[in-house]
Amino acid sequence: MEDMQYFYELFCGLPRGGPGDNKFTRKAFGYLKNLPAEPLILDIGCGQGMQTLELARISKGKIIAIDNYQPFLDILKKKAIEEGFDKRIITKNQSMLEMDFSNEIFDIIWSEGALYFMGFQNGLKRCNQILKNKGYLVVTEIVLLLTNLPKLLKKFWNEEYPDIKDIKSNITLIQNEGFNLLSHFTLPKSSWIDNYYSPMEKRIYELTKKYYDNKIALQTFKEYKKEIKIYNKYSDYFGYEFFIMQKK
Repeated sequence: MEDMQYFYELFCGLPRGGPGDNKFTRKAFGYLKNLPAEPLILDIGCGQGMQTLELARISKGKIIAIDNYQPFLDILKKKAIEEGFDKRIITKNQSMLEMDFSNEIFDIIWSEGALYFMGFQNGLKRCNQILKNKGYLVVTEIVLLLTNLPKLLKKFWNEEYPDIKDIKSNITLIQNEGFNLLSHFTLPKSSWIDNYYSPMEKRIYELTKKYYDNKIALQTFKEYKKEIKIYNKYSDYFGYEFFIMQKK
């Protein structure tokens, strides 16, 4: 689809593919105890790899970073070489829906803002299969912080992610799928703005000038401007929740 070309051009110019912050990647990692000296880590839907690089900095492990868009992996690979992590960060072009790893091999599975592509429950099931016993799964998932949604916001989520749930419902899913929840916390609004929406607005401005006469490109950028407006207006109602869990 032609519109995906402009989606990828937009996102290749961003520091990360969704809300987040290295500070909170470190905070979530701090809940993981009694790790092996060199844990094997899987980063699902790594995108440009901001969190992948941070995981390399704070762990001594080997990281397999998967994404199904090679230019994202190329960006990550270049940065990994620059920081001296090229032996510890292995990139793999693979859809998370087609992961071919053996069962029970990973010490840690990490996924910031990506696991929902599988459906959160399906993602939990698949990660449970390939995690070692007592291995850790750390994810961010979009959640409802308030349930009495305004009509416009309800319509937005029905179109974008009808499976969105509140925190309590996600915790129930986590426990039902064979995990103990160790902790969870909500990303602050700064994690949406500083590394995601502010750079996105700047990038959209640049690309709108580049594609001023391209209706498909302009429509793609318009959808993301709409998303930013929704967040600015209704950010009290939804957010990203870090869930830190351990396989039973």
